[in-house]
Amino acid sequence: MVRESLEARRANATLVTMETSTDHHPDRWIATGNERDEHEEHDGHAGHAGHDGHDERDVLVWVADRSAAAERHLVPVAAVGRTPTGRLVVDLDRPTGTPLVPALDRLGTPTTGVAVTLTVPLLELLVAVHDGAVLLGTAGIDDVLVDDSGAVVLCDRPTNATNPTNSSNATNPINPTNAATPRRTAHAIDATRTLVLAARSVWDRVDPADPAQAPVLGALQDALDGDGPSARAALDVVRAAAAPRPFRWTPVPSDLVFAEPPTPDGQDGLLDRLRDVVEHGVPLGAGRRLPLRRVLVGLVVTVGSVVAALTLLGGG
Repeated sequence: MVRESLEARRANATLVTMETSTDHHPDRWIATGNERDEHEEHDGHAGHAGHDGHDERDVLVWVADRSAAAERHLVPVAAVGRTPTGRLVVDLDRPTGTPLVPALDRLGTPTTGVAVTLTVPLLELLVAVHDGAVLLGTAGIDDVLVDDSGAVVLCDRPTNATNPTNSSNATNPINPTNAATPRRTAHAIDATRTLVLAARSVWDRVDPADPAQAPVLGALQDALDGDGPSARAALDVVRAAAAPRPFRWTPVPSDLVFAEPPTPDGQDGLLDRLRDVVEHGVPLGAGRRLPLRRVLVGLVVTVGSVVAALTLLGGG
């Protein structure tokens, strides 16, 4: 058996990988308190007056609905708790991924099938909202992500909630250790409207020569501020445009490539060949090798036979 070895070395070519713009960590939101709560928190007193107030009601309803919904394309709730001053805290498990617009920039011109794959889940959510099956909060276009598996995920958040700026505003409901949480810009846009805008941004990138683009854009325009029937009509138009095509990101390439070791030259090459013969035997071709021990034994026998023959001939 011929044994070959490969060595790993760094690739010389520049590698281009997809940069994910979100980290896999809880996305924290705190229920907005009223003016009395703000002053009580500032003075170091617990602002419990808002626990049963209207300011928390929207957040509680959203959390209850999201906790019961097992929707692949919606951001899930990771934890719910309260700050030391009694403010309601919601941690969302925002996945790693790329916002939709940068993802489309990387993708280029999507085929009709890819556009269907990306937008059908968004329009299905839209129909579910109009049917009363799902309750959405607020979200901007940057909150529509393409995760690492190529699926779209709407990372909405409850209304009447703010993102804390530092650890003094919130304590992790699971880990009591305070940790700074950077503020993200909160776009106060209804997530239902964002779904349609996201779907339209995908179909705007489709080749204008594609006959399916115009009917889809028209249906999405009707669904932008429309009702349930218009949302369902848009979903039907998109589904009829083409068969969905699997959408997957190219795996991140390794910075190591496997290549044959360089061909040895000179004295080092001779030593390497000698070592190979000692370790693996003498090559006979077609992947066969003869152990060196047998070669040496055969050589000794041959030399002895020749010496004996010469001795007999000389004595005669």
